[in-house]
Amino acid sequence: MPYTGKTVTTEFRGGLNILASEHFQFIEGGATLDAAKFGAVYIPVGTPIARNTTTGFFEPYKDDVDAVPEGFDEFSILNIDMNCDGKTNIVVGEVLIRGSVYDAKLPDTVTAAFKAATSPQIRYVKHIKQ
Repeated sequence: MPYTGKTVTTEFRGGLNILASEHFQFIEGGATLDAAKFGAVYIPVGTPIARNTTTGFFEPYKDDVDAVPEGFDEFSILNIDMNCDGKTNIVVGEVLIRGSVYDAKLPDTVTAAFKAATSPQIRYVKHIKQ
């Protein structure tokens, strides 16, 4: 459950399972998302994030000309969805750093460069329908 320090009630939106295995690992101690960098948006499950090495806050991942951007580390994937008001930073615990995820269930922002940066810690599995 994300924590902002504000008391709010929201309707259920989730229900998307991106995990392809019960073997996974979340980041130790959680991650603080930079609300100003996300803006006032709904952040879906599977959003790729990276830690800004200057601020220490996590931001939405963006390719730097088909390569990972400079000044970022801890490339990971959110396993929870939330609303961001664009002002209040959010502390989240369900930040996937190791495991297997269904490739087809991830947003388009999970690019080839991001996959290369997270491999082999995160495995991208093709979802096979039977």
